[in-house]
Amino acid sequence: MKTRNIATLVLLAAWLAQPIAAAEFVVVAVTGVLEPEGLQEGQELNENTTFSLEPWGRALIRETTECGMTHVVVGLSDYVLTLADDCSATDEPMNVAARVQRGESFAERLKETGSGPSDELVSALRNEPCVFMQQLSEEGENRRLCPSGHALRGVRCDGEYCDNKDLLCCPYLEGAADPSSKQINSKWISEEYPNNTVQSRKFLYGLTCKGYFCDEVLPHQFRSTRLVNSRECGWTGWASERPGGWLDCALGAFAAGMRCRGDYCADVGLYCCKAQVE
Repeated sequence: MKTRNIATLVLLAAWLAQPIAAAEFVVVAVTGVLEPEGLQEGQELNENTTFSLEPWGRALIRETTECGMTHVVVGLSDYVLTLADDCSATDEPMNVAARVQRGESFAERLKETGSGPSDELVSALRNEPCVFMQQLSEEGENRRLCPSGHALRGVRCDGEYCDNKDLLCCPYLEGAADPSSKQINSKWISEEYPNNTVQSRKFLYGLTCKGYFCDEVLPHQFRSTRLVNSRECGWTGWASERPGGWLDCALGAFAAGMRCRGDYCADVGLYCCKAQVE
């Protein structure tokens, strides 16, 4: 009996002496993460961790292996972390940043290069944590407003006659609220000329719609002592319910106007102006 106990202790000691496997991943930046709950920057993760993200959520996860790949996960549910099979990049980091800013859902692996483009990607995502508002339509919620300190930067069309609209709101005060912002009067627009356009030096922070297929739209305008229109402005192209129906004023710019055309205001365009923060 004594010999058996000694043998058991020896085996247990050998098992305890085994090196503890290092985590395969570390969190670089996260926002809008539903699962795993409580995820934070710097947290270590193991392979097969499953992510669920808000539609506007994003997570940057870096492998601690020799490959050093950066995993970019955006707007996906039930995405499982797996180690890269090789150490090659699959896309240019700033192309990936542009996809994030357009609100696309995807997962991508990028080669980490120290002070190279991947750091630019991380910086771009950290410095502009844009938020997708829940869908706007006359059948349900017919009004969507950006949070304080955010302005409207993009609109995505979906449904017949661009009936449903997703709003992309981006911060101009690094996510902080703006007590100086004040709503100003605007006007309803529809496809009937001359009531089909709102164009101003003031930026937009949301939309309201009414009528069949969201036929009439009210772009909400605001003024702020912190956000100044540089007057470098221009119209986007048109977007509709057809594939690719996405409008984006791009980094450093916000919507200062909107127009529509076609039956039930089916095609929409944004008037985009570069902005300066005071």
